[in-house]
Amino acid sequence: QEQLQSLKTRVTSFYSLCQSCLSDVDAGVQKQAFVVLSDLLLVFGPQLPQDGREALAPLMLLPDAGLQSQLAAFLMDHVFHHACSHEELSATEDGESRIEELHQRRVLLAGFCKLIIYSVLELSAASDVFKHYAKFYSDYGDIIKETLNCTRQMDRQEWARTLLLSLQQLMTELLLQQGPEIRVAEAFLEIRDLARRFSLFFSLHQLRNRPVLLSMHKCGGPGGRGGRPGLSLHPSPLCPGREGIQFAFQEPPGPGLGLPPLNLPFLELLSEFSPRLLRPDKT
Repeated sequence: QEQLQSLKTRVTSFYSLCQSCLSDVDAGVQKQAFVVLSDLLLVFGPQLPQDGREALAPLMLLPDAGLQSQLAAFLMDHVFHHACSHEELSATEDGESRIEELHQRRVLLAGFCKLIIYSVLELSAASDVFKHYAKFYSDYGDIIKETLNCTRQMDRQEWARTLLLSLQQLMTELLLQQGPEIRVAEAFLEIRDLARRFSLFFSLHQLRNRPVLLSMHKCGGPGGRGGRPGLSLHPSPLCPGREGIQFAFQEPPGPGLGLPPLNLPFLELLSEFSPRLLRPDKT
């Protein structure tokens, strides 16, 4: 017990130090802190007290909402914001250094995805990765696709909700940027292409996928498996975390009675999944 307490004190202190380094002015320090935090959370995560190691339960580390937000923000700043295509890499004089940078970003992304696969983070946290699947396919497509496949095996219902959440977040961001007339925007067509790609992950086993596809179309809020808040469920008047048709017909806040719901174009995204419904469910 004394050894456990001593180790817990040191691990917690080191954990807090690394978390503070995520906001360091030096980008190199931030990246190293992210890598170490990912490893710490993996080693001292929910898997630790299993398989006869119940005595190690006091050492478990579970990220709070603040750290989860920091990790997600780090991904945006260091992984998805700076990514470039392979064509750009080959066209630059310092192509080798850029390829090395891409490799480092892939390592960072893989570390985050492992936290989801090993249930350190709620599955809903994957929306911050899944929504970039199409846009950064050439850089990270293999990593994100593997994460999509692994999380589908973990919990199909929660996985489907996370796909839906990714599309809701992207459309909400587009509405905030461009206003209600988004259906002709190129960015909206890109979101619809992402929905099409997501729909391909539903196999031809219609009966197995029936409950999942129904829940995506019908009403209901996204749940969680551990009671811990999801990383990306940001409350918003435009994106209240509802599913499918209910989200599309959500009334806009404030004055504006008689106007069509702002989220109505979401029905077009949902239509990418609708052909996979059984005929009675379509009705």
